[in-house]
Amino acid sequence: MNNKTKISRRSFLGGLAALSALPVVAACTAPAPAGAPAAAPAQEVTTIEFITPGALGLERTMYENFVLKFMDENPSIKVNVSFEAWNDYMTKLPTLLAGGVIPDMIHQHMSIVQDYAYRGALADLVPWMERDNVKPEDYIPALFDAFSHVGKTYGIPKDSAAWGIYYNKDMFDAAGLPYPAGNWTLEDFHNSALALTLDAEGRPATDPSFDAGNIDQWGFTWWNEVTPTFTESARGFVKAFGGDWYDEAYTQTLITDQPVLDHFQMFADMRCTENCIPTPAQALGQGSPFRSGLTAMTVDFHQNTFFSKQENVRFQYDVTFIPSGPGGQYSVVGCSGWAVPAEAKFKEEGWELVKYLTSKPVQEYIGQQKRWGVSLREAVGTIEPDDGIPEHFAMVHTDPFKGESSVEVISFKFPPQQSRIKEIYAEEFDPIFTCGGGDIATAAANTKEQVDALLSELNWT
Repeated sequence: MNNKTKISRRSFLGGLAALSALPVVAACTAPAPAGAPAAAPAQEVTTIEFITPGALGLERTMYENFVLKFMDENPSIKVNVSFEAWNDYMTKLPTLLAGGVIPDMIHQHMSIVQDYAYRGALADLVPWMERDNVKPEDYIPALFDAFSHVGKTYGIPKDSAAWGIYYNKDMFDAAGLPYPAGNWTLEDFHNSALALTLDAEGRPATDPSFDAGNIDQWGFTWWNEVTPTFTESARGFVKAFGGDWYDEAYTQTLITDQPVLDHFQMFADMRCTENCIPTPAQALGQGSPFRSGLTAMTVDFHQNTFFSKQENVRFQYDVTFIPSGPGGQYSVVGCSGWAVPAEAKFKEEGWELVKYLTSKPVQEYIGQQKRWGVSLREAVGTIEPDDGIPEHFAMVHTDPFKGESSVEVISFKFPPQQSRIKEIYAEEFDPIFTCGGGDIATAAANTKEQVDALLSELNWT
């Protein structure tokens, strides 16, 4: 392991002292005294392969040390861990699984897990969970919805991302607007975005003299698309409108229902007619449009707090829930998880590593870094900022998981063939959301026809 990593093995083991009372074995051992009994035969060691995406720096160092600690506690298991950049991992994993070089434990994002499961690439973890008393209710239950199907579970959630609306308090103050309440509505959200969109002369988008060709500040930026193709957060908005992406059995899409059309239309109007959401070209090169001060609001999860502090943003900010609507109000949560390939050679040992990485001490340590969320309910509070900023962090990012919120927690199950579904949506909706023209109802009808046909072919039961 690289000796220049930020967290030494010794300090890491100290931070996880609760995991084990065993001392760290010294590198050099004195010879046994004369007459001492012979050492016990060496224990047979099983070597397993673990592959995961991981960023250079703290994330990789942290997991390298987790693996070291796991091996200390499980001397019969040796773990070879391989890290990849996110996009490289997504490309490499299917090649590995198809080529017969099968890892024993892997990372699965919620957007791909059902696709891998449908293809038979993932083991059902329920028998191990039942044997070892691993209960979904000890974690954030909604996350298991994304990783399970017809009684089978294909991954244990390892983290969490509860989405909310971050807002620039200084911009609200300058506009004379009240801060968003926890129970604010879609109408409140829309009106705020309009009032907070200013041209170079300081005129809001609601002013008849507003210069749309010379915008200095936008009211809102979405973190990703508002279709069910990239982020689970969009489901919070469409559910608030009273719609949803699929029926319960995933036999058909619901995007031609009026509430979903209203969802699409609002965001298309906000970007292309009302000019209160920047286009990709307008936001290009700005890093985070919200943290750079380009936009007054954004949809994001707790990572925005971490990066706002890392980047030392110069404005005051806070966070609230995704707005409510006729369909209710929702806390949308996403995650990645750990899975065991169906054809892994050492599935039992891979499962032991899954349990370890989702255990309370490990989850608490991860949460204490404030960068990544956790999935274990007992540990969710560890991500809360020590300085109490932003003020409503816990309300949005942790209280719903503790049962201390009236807002319903939901996730989103991405169906198999998600890559093809993305292509269909892109073909139909990209012209609309890049302001190149097109009709929402027509795009939705065309998309529904193709996606429903795909779901019918899948026969996903």
